Amino acid sequence: MSYAELFFERFFAEGWEDMGIDLFYSLLSVKLGTCLPPVDPKIIQKRIESKPDKKLNVKFGIDPTGSNIHIGHLCPIFVLNLFQKCGHNIDFVIGDFTARIGDPSGQSSERSVITGEQIEANYATYAKQVSPYIDIKKMRVRKNSEWLCKTSLMDFIGLQQNIKISVSMQREDFRHRMKSGSITNAELLYASLMGLDSIALDTDVEIGGVDQLLNLQQCRLVQEVYGRENEIAVTVPILEGTDGTGRKMSKSYGNYIPVNATADEKFGKFMSIPDSLILPYYKAFAYIRYEELGTFQKFIKANPLEAKKQIAQYFISIEAKSIEAGEKARERFEKKFTKKELVDGDFKILEVVDGLPLLDALFTSGDFKSKNELRRLQEQKAIKSLGDGKYKVGKLGFYKIKPF
Repeated sequence: MSYAELFFERFFAEGWEDMGIDLFYSLLSVKLGTCLPPVDPKIIQKRIESKPDKKLNVKFGIDPTGSNIHIGHLCPIFVLNLFQKCGHNIDFVIGDFTARIGDPSGQSSERSVITGEQIEANYATYAKQVSPYIDIKKMRVRKNSEWLCKTSLMDFIGLQQNIKISVSMQREDFRHRMKSGSITNAELLYASLMGLDSIALDTDVEIGGVDQLLNLQQCRLVQEVYGRENEIAVTVPILEGTDGTGRKMSKSYGNYIPVNATADEKFGKFMSIPDSLILPYYKAFAYIRYEELGTFQKFIKANPLEAKKQIAQYFISIEAKSIEAGEKARERFEKKFTKKELVDGDFKILEVVDGLPLLDALFTSGDFKSKNELRRLQEQKAIKSLGDGKYKVGKLGFYKIKPF
């Protein structure tokens, strides 16, 4: 069995609710960044045992400020999915209130204000994109305006009297922006609002990127002010982009894999990553046991090309809920790039009247300035027939003429 098949089977395996704490932690620990407090099986088990129904309330929040996401945004989703499969409660918080401020983590300037209509539209798109990787229907989806709009100004000021400004100013990005005078009071209050989300939902565990650590630390402080038990703050590493420069995956840097890309586009993007990122990508998206890492690292070192093909195959398979879908994407990639074979998707289809001369048919593509240009290409023998109505025109592309 290949690793792609093994991890596919694990992703869709039944009976996770009966999983012992040691196996659960073995799968979880592979994906973890910094945690508060440092997490081990005993801490998780103690928290589970403290709950009457033995189910943790696991919180994850997003401010839906954009419509399309990349696979880096899925790293915490795979951790949430692990908790969900083991029967715990997932509180998925739509930050329709906090999105009006915008999470200031890592920002060099204040985020733009976003409307309620944009938030609704962005969340709908977001939910559709993450749905292959977690069961949306089993999550408790909440908007934080439900409770934040009801929080009185007196209560909120009372909370702030218990939080020192030095706590917020631990952040390097805040200190940098303070010098330029580009930070607002609203941004300083953002983490406190996140903490009120945890109060409203009685949160036991909160998931976020490692860049959220100081926000999560302040959530724990808010819980202390309210006399609640601190949540376990769990972070995941920030996924590096495909270009191997060490920068995070970002649309701004152009080093990302869009979640809504086609299977073939995703496969090609996975194949483009440097060898140094193969293991981090597997750790982010596959359910690997901690004790398997040594053997798995040897496989990657000995077979980096095969390892990339298998992570791409696995990722596409779980999205389609079919191992065959990943296998077909792999076959198409190998035909095109390994065996140098062309596939139908490489050809621009030209539907023309039966019997139309070749140059006239190619001209309908709109890719050529004039028929004279095509005649010159023909004289230069730059138009080559590939059979079955398919033609290669110099370096300009491939065309398939389909008469009707």
